[in-house]
Amino acid sequence: MSDTVPIREEILTDLAHELRNPLASIMSSIELIQAIGQHSDDVPRLLEIVNKKVRTMATVIDNLFVTSSNPSVNKKADALLSSESPAVEHAALRILVVDDNATAADSLVQILRLRDYEAEAAYGGAEGFEKARFFLPQVAILDIGMPDIDGYALARMIHIEDSSCTLIALTGYGQVSDKVAAFDAGFAYHVTKPTSIKDIESILQTVAATIT
Repeated sequence: MSDTVPIREEILTDLAHELRNPLASIMSSIELIQAIGQHSDDVPRLLEIVNKKVRTMATVIDNLFVTSSNPSVNKKADALLSSESPAVEHAALRILVVDDNATAADSLVQILRLRDYEAEAAYGGAEGFEKARFFLPQVAILDIGMPDIDGYALARMIHIEDSSCTLIALTGYGQVSDKVAAFDAGFAYHVTKPTSIKDIESILQTVAATIT
């Protein structure tokens, strides 16, 4: 036990260091945007800095948790994540986004609509299930850690109603065991937050190709 605690503290110290640097860049970029105004010519460059630093943080976190010595678990996770995106135009998919973080749900829906998808948001598992019953989504993008009905249970409920709906887990839970749990619940894809719209649209294009 005496050896474990210093090792853990050392890991946490290194992790804090790795995360504070990109966080400092993000904070300074945002403060600069607020100071110069959103219409400044420098805004695109500053937003690109924010984008890169967020990806750096995501990579650091992923590297911390991507550990598994079970070959069968890795094989299952690889099967879940493997997908190739065709160079095709997407169909106007109906997409339901369910997340108890309303800001996250609304932002994703807005981006999807700007890309000509028909998208709706719901802010919890129960609301998501009710909306799915009349919206009849072709794709449902579900958060996992929701307080009323979690994403795993919601995925199973939606599939009972409509097995043709493609389920995408969009979650902060990113370990191999989480990906396998998503697969077992009926999800076709697992995406770890934060992610870019490019990654999500890559999946949507794959789904659209199977429908058209």
